[in-house]
Amino acid sequence: MDFFKRYGAIGGSQPQSPAETIQRMADRADTSTLLEDKRAAVLGLKGLSREYKKDVGEVALDTLLKVLKEDSEDHNLLKAILETLNNLCSRDSPGGEKLEEGAAKADPVADKFSQAILHDSDDVISTFLGLLGDADFYVRYYTVQLLSALHTCAGEELQQRVLVSPTGVGRLVDLLSDQRDIIRNEGIQLLIAMTKRNADIQKIVAFENAFDYLLGIVDEEGGVRGNIIVQDCLQLLHNLLNYNVSNQNFFRETSGIQRLPSLLVTDPSQTAAGRSGHPIPDGDEDLEWTSQHALNMLVVLDIVRMLIQPGNTNTQSNQSAMQQCGIIPPLLQLALAHEAPLNVRAQALYAIGDVIRAHQANQNLFQRILITTAAEDDSDPSSQRAIPEPAIVIVIRLAVGKHPATASANEYYIVRAAATHLVQAYVGGNTDAQLALAATLTPPGDIGTLTEPEQHQSAGSLIVSVLLDWRETSKEDVWRVWYAALLLSTILRDHNECKEQALKITLGDASKGEEPFPLINELMSQARQATQHGADVRVSLAILTLISVWLVNFPKGVSVFLDESANISFLVEQISGSSGINALVQGVAAFMLGIVYQFDIDPESPMSRESLYPIISKRVGADQLLIRVQRLRDSKEFQYAVGLAAGAYSSAYGVALAEVYFDSVFADLFKMHYESFRAAVRLGPNEAMANPSYAYLHGGMAGYAVSAASGSAPGTPRL
Repeated sequence: MDFFKRYGAIGGSQPQSPAETIQRMADRADTSTLLEDKRAAVLGLKGLSREYKKDVGEVALDTLLKVLKEDSEDHNLLKAILETLNNLCSRDSPGGEKLEEGAAKADPVADKFSQAILHDSDDVISTFLGLLGDADFYVRYYTVQLLSALHTCAGEELQQRVLVSPTGVGRLVDLLSDQRDIIRNEGIQLLIAMTKRNADIQKIVAFENAFDYLLGIVDEEGGVRGNIIVQDCLQLLHNLLNYNVSNQNFFRETSGIQRLPSLLVTDPSQTAAGRSGHPIPDGDEDLEWTSQHALNMLVVLDIVRMLIQPGNTNTQSNQSAMQQCGIIPPLLQLALAHEAPLNVRAQALYAIGDVIRAHQANQNLFQRILITTAAEDDSDPSSQRAIPEPAIVIVIRLAVGKHPATASANEYYIVRAAATHLVQAYVGGNTDAQLALAATLTPPGDIGTLTEPEQHQSAGSLIVSVLLDWRETSKEDVWRVWYAALLLSTILRDHNECKEQALKITLGDASKGEEPFPLINELMSQARQATQHGADVRVSLAILTLISVWLVNFPKGVSVFLDESANISFLVEQISGSSGINALVQGVAAFMLGIVYQFDIDPESPMSRESLYPIISKRVGADQLLIRVQRLRDSKEFQYAVGLAAGAYSSAYGVALAEVYFDSVFADLFKMHYESFRAAVRLGPNEAMANPSYAYLHGGMAGYAVSAASGSAPGTPRL
């Protein structure tokens, strides 16, 4: 109130009320002919605009806009007007903090004045855009701040006004080249807000050379190891490319993709993948990751993945460009750097998978990559010897090997998931890769014991070891077993030659008089033991779903499976049990029994379909079998797996581990065969073979019968 007393004394009258003072100042600003008087009046309004925002805006807003247009040559007056308008339009919380864009009805006063400015009949927005070209620091700075405030209150309307201005977007992009960091940074923030959802602005910003500006700033600020300004630049780059095919093409055509590998380079790890849990060497600060470094790198990785999303028309071209500029090596280095945060390593693995997915040339390149790792010498922990290994072996080790001592099993899950994504991308549509991995499936006894160091095992042998030694591996990390089963399912999926290769694996030392025992039946034995000993239900489910994938379309495998009578007994026991049996295990067991019945068409099968049918129809009951499978399909655990298969949770974020029981391979298999399963279990063995609908669902049972002897049944069509 002292202000009003002083103002009244100057005027030679009694102290005035705030409303009277504001009106008098507005009148002076409007009618004064001297710039000094206008400036003094505007400065007075500025002083009152925070405490009396509503009164100042209602009385003086039109006057302020009028003076702005008429006297834009006076920088001191301009600065005062712009500061006042900023006070009127800034959307503040009651505590004075700036509010996020879109905070509905957070400050109706600021919203009201922002709308009034945006709907000004003389198009004051064009005036503001013109002021962005002013050389004066404060004029430019306060103008950017005002535009940001207007965008917070009415973003879409401001964007439309900017678009109709011939040089509007260009003026905004010019802010990126301002040598005054504070103005440049404010400009980046404004452009981030304006490019979030507006494709038209995204295109214009991109064609105004924004890519070069942004990547140049990133380099100036120290690359991905830089500060939050680097993150802001990368976020703006992300906005320009996200869901914008033309910008993605322009980015590739202007060599933007070629600049991504340099952003991914980080200091090389002093220890390789597989030697997890080792601390960073003392005094080597360059290997440490700050939270800002991690955030910056995650945005870069997100940009890489965004450019090669499946289904996009330019994905193949972008994948080729990435391969040509050598993006895979720095991604691999990042993924294998044990000192990097786990979420960064996971996203790097996902990115490699995206680069090679459904791209034969990139898959072949990845297949040829050898990595020299540091191998531990048990006799001398300080000694190391170089062992070149295929990259795919290292990645599989990440998926099923021991987790680092510095992370819990659940924390390390994201790396296992990402490594598995990469393996699936490598073998997807790549039958040669599937066969190559299947060829490494050897019983662990061939190279040593199950405790043989992971670095000494082939990819397939490591997978088999983890599955057979589930008691030890699942004790501290059940996800090792779960992902080992998923990887073997991936290798065998839809490829009968791979299934045949795996079927040849037997356990037992003949030289000691032990009877060779097929791996498939040993795995069933392990599933029985896991169920009987109360192991985590994921162990049983992982093994049973793996065997389901193995048996589908593979009559020879079904014959070997049926050769062990305990297998069918176990399935029947699980299906028929009324208490103490997990409902998910019951459902998978029922589905497996249906698969065995469907594909038991090998002439050399030890148990014919005629023998199996009474077990299904009488001992278990077709209705009960269907109910068990229906309950499985309706379970939240299976529905979550359906989401995984659809890619709903395919990144390193957002996976609820408590919900993960089934993998995407089994989910796809189940959906593909569900209807044929329902048809088969209700029909007799001979009737099923002749039933037209059943034959249609299977692409013709005659085809299976013809190829049964060779074990290479034709593929089941997708339903």
